[in-house]
Amino acid sequence: MPGDVARRLYEARDAGATQAQQEKLLAEALRDHYFKDGDRRATGLDVELNDIAWMDLEL
Repeated sequence: MPGDVARRLYEARDAGATQAQQEKLLAEALRDHYFKDGDRRATGLDVELNDIAWMDLEL
């Protein structure tokens, strides 16, 4: 994922965003980068993260 995703997540965390708000940011980033490929496919797709117990990502 682009580095701006990590920046947005850290800024949200530092501003006191809840876990749900941070998960929403991550879901939007996953949707835009991996599934929609910059709006070249998957028009109208939405992504939601549910019940995350553990996740390992490299940003």
